[in-house]
Amino acid sequence: MRTLILLAIFAAMSVSAGAAERITVEQLEQKLAALFAPPPADPASNGEAAAETDLLRQLSQGIDISQDTDRASQIDALELTERLTSGRLAKLSAKYKPGTPTELSLEQLADRSALLDPPASEIPAMAPPGLDSQREMVHAAGVFVFQVLSRLPNFFATRTTTRFDDGHFSASGALPPMERGLHLMGRSSREITFRDGKEVIDPMHSENLMPGIPEMGLESQGEFGPEPAIVLFDLARGTLTFHHWEQMPTGLAAVFRYSVPRGGSHYEVNYSCNASVSFNDSPGYHGSLAIDPATGAILRITLEADSKKGDPISHIASVIEYGPVAIGGREYICPVRSLAFMVEDANSCSTYSPKAKLLQPVTMLNQTTFTDYHRLGSTLHVIAEPDGASGATPAAPNP
Repeated sequence: MRTLILLAIFAAMSVSAGAAERITVEQLEQKLAALFAPPPADPASNGEAAAETDLLRQLSQGIDISQDTDRASQIDALELTERLTSGRLAKLSAKYKPGTPTELSLEQLADRSALLDPPASEIPAMAPPGLDSQREMVHAAGVFVFQVLSRLPNFFATRTTTRFDDGHFSASGALPPMERGLHLMGRSSREITFRDGKEVIDPMHSENLMPGIPEMGLESQGEFGPEPAIVLFDLARGTLTFHHWEQMPTGLAAVFRYSVPRGGSHYEVNYSCNASVSFNDSPGYHGSLAIDPATGAILRITLEADSKKGDPISHIASVIEYGPVAIGGREYICPVRSLAFMVEDANSCSTYSPKAKLLQPVTMLNQTTFTDYHRLGSTLHVIAEPDGASGATPAAPNP
């Protein structure tokens, strides 16, 4: 079993074998409009027949598996040149109501674009903040990470991870060759506990949501503070510059770009496979920080490791999104979603069978959501003594 534990990692955006068509978000919307366009009306049919045909088309829309699978295949062959934000993705899903294959392909397309900037049309045309304001924001972000995020109340939450990869195997392997695109490899859910400023994962409270498919592949952790803490700590030997303003679901955010050299990095990559391949490194890295200018809360953080040629894994990256959640009747900024991604070199690890031979590097993607936040603790209710009850101390029972 291969594992990757990177203090909160990763979502590098790479496309499987074959040349992908690179398009903008606007061009994607045009393609979707064409894919979901109703068939042309038959001029030979009368109005009543045309109405009946249109009704049948509407009734069957979204459940034509063959047509929806074809749409999904066409979307899998695309690569975005700018980020498809969650808000815009939600609008597209609401507009076209795609079937499950197409919806999954759209989600993966958005995930693969997660490290990119949003379209220029979505970036507010605002002047950058002054240098003093920028320093205040970064200082406030440090306070948020080291004094607020690390001191959240004790709570439970549900961590659900969906794993994908695009592994291709030879005919002699355990799995037949797959088509282009990421394929669902498993889904699991587990209860995590945040206690005394640390995340604790209880393996006794985990559930494999896809029985028959073993849990394997990429793992990540650290969304509740370690990754942003490492980045802010390492910036003492790195660089940080304001890049743009961005409208996020929680409001306006100031987006900074940062870079940390290998010599100043405390970011760790640990990789193993079947106890036969081991790799440990502290690479340089770069990414972005989206900061709430009013509170200093980090709303989004991305990280890309600077891999070296010859490493068994590469394109290591992560995206963590934070948002308001209610815990014990109060609102806190906590992780709500994260992505983790890496590329494993061909034949670094044969997971399914010793005979399986990888035909190309394997891209792995994890989608993780954090839900069901609730306070860890107990409550005490004081019940007043009923009216008329005697205040005398009851007599001790006879021996």
